[in-house]
Amino acid sequence: MKRAEWRHICGSTGCLESCLTIPIYFLNQREVVLLDSGFADRDRGALDTFLEERAVRVRAIIGSHSHNDHNGNHAYYQRTHGAEVILRDVEAALVSDFALMTAAYGPGTAEDMRRELPHLLVKADRTFSEADREISVDNRAFGLIPLPGHTPGHTGIVTPDGVFYVGDAVMSLDVIHGAKLPTAMDWKQDIESKRKLEDLRYGKYVLAHKGVYDAITLLVEENIADRLRRAEQIGGWLAEGTCWTENQAEQLLWEKLKLHSRSFATQTVFRRNVHCALEYLVCSGRAARMFRDGTVWYAVNERSITGSCGAK
Repeated sequence: MKRAEWRHICGSTGCLESCLTIPIYFLNQREVVLLDSGFADRDRGALDTFLEERAVRVRAIIGSHSHNDHNGNHAYYQRTHGAEVILRDVEAALVSDFALMTAAYGPGTAEDMRRELPHLLVKADRTFSEADREISVDNRAFGLIPLPGHTPGHTGIVTPDGVFYVGDAVMSLDVIHGAKLPTAMDWKQDIESKRKLEDLRYGKYVLAHKGVYDAITLLVEENIADRLRRAEQIGGWLAEGTCWTENQAEQLLWEKLKLHSRSFATQTVFRRNVHCALEYLVCSGRAARMFRDGTVWYAVNERSITGSCGAK
């Protein structure tokens, strides 16, 4: 595995480029604020090494959203460093209880969450709402920009140095082109949030997946174009048949995307992502959803996605 690298960005802000790119803000010589905390298994070692080498503790964690690769170490640093965990209200609810966690990782059950993702369970010390535009840690103000779609409460965070962490609202070109089926709980809302980023101007941008950029306008455009291309592609695959149950659509996309993983996380996230993609096709007018004989069916029609449901 590639060794994690520390990258100073500006002022008191930098990032640790591990499996996830994790922004870190130095409150002082002894305390830092993390924006997300990465994977429990793949980022914790790099974070611990960084913190130990600099003899600093995690004063607080401000989370962008509730996914496994972003809040894997929230509870760990809350327990071992006394870190204050600060989350958007709806995201805090999701990780406060295993039953509620299924809203993000359905169709998994509460027992699945308890067995497979026990480290995600955390009680936030403080929450913020969609209306809040900043939150302070020891009198340092961090900006909050709602970017829903990837998850309901996905939030961009701006450090006191003006470094904008966009979380998963935008991905690097390598990541989006290499992904099998990118995650967005609400594709329409996700595209709208991406377009919102085109009108914002900051000195530096940090992408969780992955890197630091001076400008992201062209990258945002490519992210939107990729989302729309994927919708057209999935619609084309479904057009090979007449009607599909969700299970049939899952099997079709599994084969088309040449997936082979047997892990709980991969299979659960895949099934969730297929459902969200199907619902976008319905929202955009490319497909119809019908309930017949006790089963939900999806049928693709000839209408193009382009020009509807948030697309240009």
